[in-house]
Amino acid sequence: MAPELGFDRKELESLTGQAAKLAQKARHRMDVTLKPDGSLVTTADEEVERFLRKQLERLVPGASVWGEEYGFDPITDGGTWLVDPIDGTSNFRFGQPLWGVTVAFMRDGRLLAGSVVLPDLGWSFCASLGGGATLNGRPLDPVKKGPIQKFELLGHADDGIEAFSFLPGKRRHLGAFVAEAMFVATGGYRAMTCTKACLYDAAGSLVVLRELGAEFRCEDGSFFDESLWLRPVKMAPFAVVPPEAWPVSLP
Repeated sequence: MAPELGFDRKELESLTGQAAKLAQKARHRMDVTLKPDGSLVTTADEEVERFLRKQLERLVPGASVWGEEYGFDPITDGGTWLVDPIDGTSNFRFGQPLWGVTVAFMRDGRLLAGSVVLPDLGWSFCASLGGGATLNGRPLDPVKKGPIQKFELLGHADDGIEAFSFLPGKRRHLGAFVAEAMFVATGGYRAMTCTKACLYDAAGSLVVLRELGAEFRCEDGSFFDESLWLRPVKMAPFAVVPPEAWPVSLP
């Protein structure tokens, strides 16, 4: 039985879509600066996160928010919103379409709902725990079971593509977790890896992928537990793989 969310997931998808449109409009009037780690941040990122924080606090009063630009609020019993206002900021800044807005809701250590919108591609994903996953309102097919073939595509959300070097497949790197993950969700990629993300980068996508039957594995083969990473640090490396693909048989 699907857990009670306390809100309509369609409203979450609508808010994420509004935020994505706001980002597209802000793209033409934004300022760009560098963070201490050398990554880009734009005034569009900040504007979108401010919008989402206000709307999400209304959607679930009393829930906290952890967003990339404005930080980690104290966790509350009401749950936590995980927000990356623009995932793939460099792609966004330089006019590439592989970026998106991602929002997820977590409570009691479980990711309950997520929404991911890649507006330049016209993609709007939404999922809830036990409630399935959709693309533009239509149910998505489950991830295909079985081993990863050497000719299939394997995405790397970060530049550390040496991680999970034992996984078969042709390697690709798009520069945005949401792009890599939603390519898995739509079948364009067979699997993906992640080595440098915070939970807010990945949370919305993880809800979608879990509803499609994907598995999340650490490098030693153990199952990845996102509940350990509701804190302002980078997550341990993990891979998103099809069911029945592990253990990996090397070619």
